[in-house]
Amino acid sequence: MKKVIFSLLTVIALGFVTNNTQAQTTPALKVGVFNPDVIVARLPEYKDVQKKIEAFDKDSLGPRRDAIEYQYNRADSSYKADSAAGKSKQVLDMINNQRQQYAWQLINWQQIVQNAERQKFAELAKPLYDKVNKVYMDEVKAQKITLVLNPDAVMYLDDKVVINLFLPVAKKLNIDLNANPNAADSTGAGQ
Repeated sequence: MKKVIFSLLTVIALGFVTNNTQAQTTPALKVGVFNPDVIVARLPEYKDVQKKIEAFDKDSLGPRRDAIEYQYNRADSSYKADSAAGKSKQVLDMINNQRQQYAWQLINWQQIVQNAERQKFAELAKPLYDKVNKVYMDEVKAQKITLVLNPDAVMYLDDKVVINLFLPVAKKLNIDLNANPNAADSTGAGQ
């Protein structure tokens, strides 16, 4: 909420500055709204990225969890056997530390998966974001936009002051924004 208020105050302040300096032939403030995640999620190639993330989960993360669980069970059995055999405290502490590390990974597995998916998504989606950002930046330059905000930060849209960049960017990328309404809510990794 603070970001929204700060963004609006910034736009208003810039508007006042622009109005005061227009007499001095300074160009008018032009504000655009854009979120690349919305456009990227509607690219046809985005489905391939999602499929690769699913394959990554199945082929890489699943076996990784199984290996950690196996190592934990092995360390746990070893700790119990060595404890019953009366091994030294140093040996037991070393095995217990390993067991605790594996247990920590299993307990925090969901966070580990989310981080791994986020990294993999960033790697796989980078070309898509590069493609969208190139078209987006060309449009910003062409329309001489001074400031671009996320649509969530804008409460009032005046077409004379605030320019919707979604439409021209989507048009240049041959994307129909009305064709896939569910993808508009997709914003990143780990869907």
